[in-house]
Amino acid sequence: MVAALDVGGISAGLINAPLPGRMSEPAMAERLAASSQHRTALTICGANDLGMFASRTCRHQANIAYPYWELPTFPAAWKGLFDGFDAYWAPTTFIQNALASAQPKAVTLVPQPIYLPDEPRPQVFRAPLKFYTFFDFDSYASRKNPFGAINAFRTAFPTGREDALLRVKARGKDSEAGRLTELLAIARQDPRIEIIDKTLTRDAMSALMDECNVFVSLHRSEGFGLGCAEALARGKAVVATDFGGTRDFINEQTAYPVGFTKVTLKAHDYLGAEGNYWAEPSIEHAASLMRRIYDDPSQTADRALAGFAHLKTHNSFESVGRRIKEYLA
Repeated sequence: MVAALDVGGISAGLINAPLPGRMSEPAMAERLAASSQHRTALTICGANDLGMFASRTCRHQANIAYPYWELPTFPAAWKGLFDGFDAYWAPTTFIQNALASAQPKAVTLVPQPIYLPDEPRPQVFRAPLKFYTFFDFDSYASRKNPFGAINAFRTAFPTGREDALLRVKARGKDSEAGRLTELLAIARQDPRIEIIDKTLTRDAMSALMDECNVFVSLHRSEGFGLGCAEALARGKAVVATDFGGTRDFINEQTAYPVGFTKVTLKAHDYLGAEGNYWAEPSIEHAASLMRRIYDDPSQTADRALAGFAHLKTHNSFESVGRRIKEYLA
């Protein structure tokens, strides 16, 4: 977002919200300020933290919130959280619709900006075909659904002799009853599956993405879907659940959307989940798409180019910076 503001020629002072143990990106450290004299304040946060951040805003400026949320609606009990801001921006249509139904203030679609190289990178396919997924235990493994990606991979390549690999990147504290142990056990049983469990720098994460051929996200819901967007930006094929914020840029022209069934949630399933719903992706459909790519990797080129073009039009620093400048004017 800062890069989009810079490209748009919009002056910005940055105020950090510390996240101990998670601050692996130092690029903005020198631009942090103790306070800001700007007329507009933009708060970027998870929707459940809106009340806390609203208490820190200054009433002598226009306060805009840019919240992330992963379910189609908000809990009724959160209604008071929305009162502390003058307006809302939404990074995806999915979040825009949820915000518009939860409170009466204006909600403007300001797509999440994504770093894009000057030109799309052509894929280089060398055996084995490399599939990749990542998730954060702190953001609910049940929502990110890495086991869905694993099951789809093993369904697509059941003999164990196919020339394919799956890399699963994890981090965070496993609070879901031994799911990490289960992941490691699967990797021990199947040498084609690699588990990486640690916090990495931005450069190291980018390197993992560059090394893969296909990014897999069998999420049950996403507010945006950063992994999918970053994969498209690097010219990768993307296999992703056709639900949530990813629908703004994942479709039959740009990637490989996976069908799903709608599942009603219980209170313990996710933050603010009771009475809400998300998607259960089809393992069989995902596996068929993965196998299809394996049988003919060259077919992914046109979709990758279309995905890059879509991001260039809607999510580049230039396009988002221009949109913000027009809005503020």
